[in-house]
Amino acid sequence: MNIKDFSKKLKLSITTVSRALGGYSDVSEKTRKRIILQAKKYNYSPNPNASRLASGKSNTVGFVVSLYGLNTNTLNQAGFFEFISGMNKKLQSEDVQFFMMFANDSEEEKNAYNKLINVHKVDKIILHNLKINDERIKLLKKNNIKFVAWGRTKNLQNYSWVDLDNEGSINLIMDYLFNKNHKNIAYINIVENYNFAFQRQQAYLKSLKKNNIKFNKNNYITVKTEEPDQAALLIKKMLTKNKKITALICSTEYSAVGAIKACNSLNKKIGKDISIITFDSPVVSTLTNPLITAVSHPRDKLGLNAIEMLIEMDNKNYKHKSYLAKPKIIERGTVHKVKK
Repeated sequence: MNIKDFSKKLKLSITTVSRALGGYSDVSEKTRKRIILQAKKYNYSPNPNASRLASGKSNTVGFVVSLYGLNTNTLNQAGFFEFISGMNKKLQSEDVQFFMMFANDSEEEKNAYNKLINVHKVDKIILHNLKINDERIKLLKKNNIKFVAWGRTKNLQNYSWVDLDNEGSINLIMDYLFNKNHKNIAYINIVENYNFAFQRQQAYLKSLKKNNIKFNKNNYITVKTEEPDQAALLIKKMLTKNKKITALICSTEYSAVGAIKACNSLNKKIGKDISIITFDSPVVSTLTNPLITAVSHPRDKLGLNAIEMLIEMDNKNYKHKSYLAKPKIIERGTVHKVKK
């Protein structure tokens, strides 16, 4: 039995039946119980595709995975799957379909969003890797697509988002290093047109200023790609030029891998001669040698909150929301205390 026939048998609209089975609060408890009871009687289970065709509305979340830029290295997808694991239970309980596409360059990514909207009729999308000013937001708003951003733009343009607390994370790292008497702290960033990288850069600069430490441009480098070997060359050059550096903050796991290589090539003992701290990932928590002290976030909660926001957007009274995943430091022995 399809939803159209089932609704007709109950003398209710398709929308009422669909929302009752989906657990939406705008359907009375009495009506919901009646629909659930009849669904069991007729062994009816909602089919997402059939519901979409019958009602003319999609219940599908779209996601475009870019395989270039920050995501050139496939290991970088690990954080994405943590995010997905947080979404999974909610997707299943709400009978929401998940449609994923891949893009090898910016043109393919643009085409992927157009296909999601115009061909697959996806009405909900999750954005990620947001730029300081992101044109994709304009595209989705123009097409009346509900979306949640995994990340933020420089100016929040009236939309819902989930994100790591980038500023709070850097403040936590800097305070952690200051408490261990570090003052010559270097920072290795990814390109700052990604807003998370810009936010982390600004927090680093503000923290130095707050603690009356003058910014040294030789203690800051930007790595354009997620290639550990390239990061290693730049970090080695930086450490050779400025021997007073006692700690390295790596904005990504790949620059952390590069930092390990650079320190090893200079015979610097990590955790004794030089300290390394980074943002956590399966790479630095299980694959690096040594394992790196890192600031960690619950990425699964990002996914859960993103899906909950998207589902709530079907409510006409929905107001934009945000969620920041709070950081904590995981000690793994790569940060030493500097003797005064």
